[in-house]
Amino acid sequence: MKKLLACLLVLLATTNAKAGIYGSIGAGISLNDGSAVHDSVMSDYKNTPVYAFALGYELPFPLLDARGEVEYLRIRPNAKYGPDSKIDAAFINGYADIPLIPIVDPYVGIGIGYARFDHTNTPALQGMAVLEYEIPVLPLTIGAEYRYMKVNETGGKWDSPSKFHTNIFMLKARYSF
Repeated sequence: MKKLLACLLVLLATTNAKAGIYGSIGAGISLNDGSAVHDSVMSDYKNTPVYAFALGYELPFPLLDARGEVEYLRIRPNAKYGPDSKIDAAFINGYADIPLIPIVDPYVGIGIGYARFDHTNTPALQGMAVLEYEIPVLPLTIGAEYRYMKVNETGGKWDSPSKFHTNIFMLKARYSF
């Protein structure tokens, strides 16, 4: 029992010291893969810029770093034929570090939230894969991120329910306070 307690204390004492509050911003492109019908014409969504802002907290565990954050995501996936669309989404995201590569930190994550899609509130989900590089002398991390996002069906301005799902490629910067 004493050996087990000693091992646990050593593990806890050697945890990564990355705990704390952070803020992040990101910008990228949304490669839209959804469609909608307007005036009986099927229309695909155009590819569009995407912007993200988040505030979160890093939690160091003995063999794994984890993060939790609240994020705002903005996409304007206008259809080729039909009215302009707007998506403003709020997510609660969770990330887990995969400690495989020494130079960069790979993370995977999931997010659940709500999106305001064409004046209709609807549930939204996303999955993320991230590669980050921590700048050695600054509390700044830069990274490249891929995410798949799905917004549930919505009526709004369209003749029939519109489905929106997208592949997002983003560059992000995270500042730890």
